Amino acid sequence: MVNYLEPIIDKKEATFMMNDFLHSNWWKRINRSVKLISIERMYLPFWCFDYKARTHAVSGGMQGRIAIEPLSGMNAILPMDLEIETTEADFSPVQKTLGKDSAKRVIYWELFAKEKRREKIEVEVLDQWLVHIPYWIGYTCDRNGVYDIVAVDALNGKVDIPIKDTALSYLIEVEEEVPT
Repeated sequence: MVNYLEPIIDKKEATFMMNDFLHSNWWKRINRSVKLISIERMYLPFWCFDYKARTHAVSGGMQGRIAIEPLSGMNAILPMDLEIETTEADFSPVQKTLGKDSAKRVIYWELFAKEKRREKIEVEVLDQWLVHIPYWIGYTCDRNGVYDIVAVDALNGKVDIPIKDTALSYLIEVEEEVPT
C-alpha cells in the first residue's frame, strides 16, 4: 500500500497559477518569451514522522506530524487529522532514506525558532512512514527552444521554486526507466 494526499488544486487552477507566475510582471507580459506547453500531476515521496515534543511553553507536551522531502530537505508541518489516502498504484520510489535522527533535528530546529525560552526542548519521534505529495508539473519552452519546468503544490496552489530540482531528479529517473 502507498500513502498519498489527494490534490486540492485541479489542473485548470494549476495552469492558471503557472501562467500567472510565468507572466507575472509587465515585462514578462509584453515579452511572452516563455510558454507553458503541457502539464501533468506528479507525486513526490516525503518521509513523514509523527512526534511528541515538550518545550518550556508547552510543558504538558504536544503531538505533531512533519513531512520531509529527502533530497532537498524541505519540510512541512502536517495536521494530525489530515486524511491520508492509500492505493495500490505505483508512485515514484523514494530516492533517499531519512532516519528518525534527521527528523528529530528538523523538528528541534522548527521548535527552537518558535520557542522564546530555548533551554528546554525535548523531541521524541514516534513513527516513520512515506507519504506521496501531489504537485502539478508544467513544461515550458522559451523562444530559443530551451525547455524547463515549473511546479505548483497541488495542496496549496503555490508555485514551488525549491522543489524544481527534486522534481527534475524524479522525472529523469522515470525517463531512464522507459525502454527505448
